[in-house]
Amino acid sequence: MTEKEIELISQRVAELVITELMYHTDTFVAPSTANTYLAEEDLLTELAQAMTALDYNLQKENYEKCKELQEKIKKIENKLKNYK
Repeated sequence: MTEKEIELISQRVAELVITELMYHTDTFVAPSTANTYLAEEDLLTELAQAMTALDYNLQKENYEKCKELQEKIKKIENKLKNYK
């Protein structure tokens, strides 16, 4: 399986999980906040992809790429903190 295929799978899994979570919550999402949730979903999807790529590169011992991915993950996590 190529890295691109792994990333596509991780993105799809993240989308499915987020969609299921949205449909099974008891809270109502007002239209004015819908864009906020979409932006947060995008960040979560991006985070899932980065974490999957990090795991893949750790297994391949590609440590330079791991360092880049760690920085990317930290940036995404900081952005996600703003939504809480």
